[in-house]
Amino acid sequence: MATTPAKRPQGVVQRFKGAVVEAGRSFFPSMGWRDWRSVLRGEAAPRPNPRMRVNSNSFWYHIRPRALPLEATAWYYTFGLGWMSAFFFVLEAITGMVLMVYYTPSPDQAYSDMLRIISDVPLGQLMRNMHRLGAHFMVAIVFLHMMRTFFTASYKAPRQFIWVTGVILLLFTAVLSFSGYLLPWDQLAYWAVTIGSSMADAAPFIGNATNLLLRGGVDIGAGALLRFYLLHIFALPMLTLLLISVHYYAVRKQDISPLHELFENKPPTRRKIPFLPDQVFFEIAVIGLLTFAFVVINAYFWNSQLESHANPTQTPNHTQAPWYFLWLQGMLKFGDKQWFGIGWPPVIILGLLVLPYLDRNPSRRFKDRKVAIGVAIAALIGMVYLTNAGSPNYGIQQTAASEISQEWVPVEGEGIVDTAIKWEDIPDQRVVYDTDKKATVQGPALADLKPDMQAAFAQFQADVEKWKKLDTRFRQPHGTLSFDPFAYETDDTTQKIIVDRAGAKVVKLKRATVNLDWTTTNVDANGKVTDFTDAQGKTTLSLFQQSRYLDRDSHDARLQSDASPPRPQQ
Repeated sequence: MATTPAKRPQGVVQRFKGAVVEAGRSFFPSMGWRDWRSVLRGEAAPRPNPRMRVNSNSFWYHIRPRALPLEATAWYYTFGLGWMSAFFFVLEAITGMVLMVYYTPSPDQAYSDMLRIISDVPLGQLMRNMHRLGAHFMVAIVFLHMMRTFFTASYKAPRQFIWVTGVILLLFTAVLSFSGYLLPWDQLAYWAVTIGSSMADAAPFIGNATNLLLRGGVDIGAGALLRFYLLHIFALPMLTLLLISVHYYAVRKQDISPLHELFENKPPTRRKIPFLPDQVFFEIAVIGLLTFAFVVINAYFWNSQLESHANPTQTPNHTQAPWYFLWLQGMLKFGDKQWFGIGWPPVIILGLLVLPYLDRNPSRRFKDRKVAIGVAIAALIGMVYLTNAGSPNYGIQQTAASEISQEWVPVEGEGIVDTAIKWEDIPDQRVVYDTDKKATVQGPALADLKPDMQAAFAQFQADVEKWKKLDTRFRQPHGTLSFDPFAYETDDTTQKIIVDRAGAKVVKLKRATVNLDWTTTNVDANGKVTDFTDAQGKTTLSLFQQSRYLDRDSHDARLQSDASPPRPQQ
């Protein structure tokens, strides 16, 4: 039996429109342009509803339910934490691929590549800021997501497997973030990874082998950098993506735990909202809002600092692990390294994994879970305490000289001279403040200085007095804080005088220096602090000096608005 072939559209325009419609229907089955127009206009769907067939026949929409229970979409219940975790994972993947184009995993090249990304690559600093801050956000949000799941008892049957995959995802997220710490190859990265990888060395039997496997040798070098790079860009993201798929499939299969089960008198609701267009348009709006807010934060309010080149021979003060591992570092201060550093963490993780199978209480109501909630709150308080214990200042004898210099003119990171004083407020002539005189002994008088400078000198005076009380060996202290201007910059072995367009010298650098001296002391057998005397019976002084250079073009992340482009004098 012969069939009549369908008539082809006449004209180029009609054929083009027909091709677009067919392409759209192949990607979004059964949804032509008229259907999409009705969606955008908010018109009611016809019967049968073509929007429902999208979820059944389209790959992209098949992974989302046709309709969502109203309580499952309430952000006051889930806070959107699971959704935001996925959002930041995608954000990290996009920004990471941009950075990967300009990065070479070699100790000889990595740091210079980071400098090039920050200074030369268009939007390079923004991409790095978003990638770095996004990693911190992702760790925090995944942790909060797990906390929300516990407090609402969403881990109970039949959702035990969802909880297990979520705990593993939290571990993957933390390790994924930690694996990227080494890649900038600066001092912060080098020593944070040194501390983190050394924890593995404490494991019995396999500790040394694990440490060598991570580092690729005895010391952190090219082998460690390449290993961490491959873990960060390939192995861990692939495993995380695979587990996210399994986790989401389990959530889709079991649905989100009902909200009404948490309360005694709250009746269940059967009301649902369609995924298309209500939920999908809402998610598109949230994606746009979050992306815009994150770009603004990283462009104007937050900056990921790059410290000096990694130096294995110089350990900076206040070296610590990443913030999400500080609780582990804090545990090491309370006892044996193997037991507290290696023994307890696996026990805690194992306890979280088997929690839904050990909890036999069928009720999800808060009033029926007072013991479990109380234990969880106590555990959170303990974790906060351990995190504080992991800070460099906790439980470690501090010396006044090192702490004052670290606070004001640190070798790495930013000090008070970087953040509390504007470049234009620092005089273009030498100025020296003396704590004994409580006044400037060189340069302008204290009353003639800008308010920020006066406040800084007052704070320096207070810090010296504070540490005189805290450190019993910091006797009869005397300190000076000085600022020296420089009108040249060093390029290899030559010095160039910087001048403006009128030929006048321009101050390019200002050096901040802390000088401290105090009476040298000894501690006798009874623990009493006594003055140290030389052969002639005279007391001696201990001296300390540390400096930091401030650059006009980067000080406090601002340029002088009236500064002319400097040029070297020939």
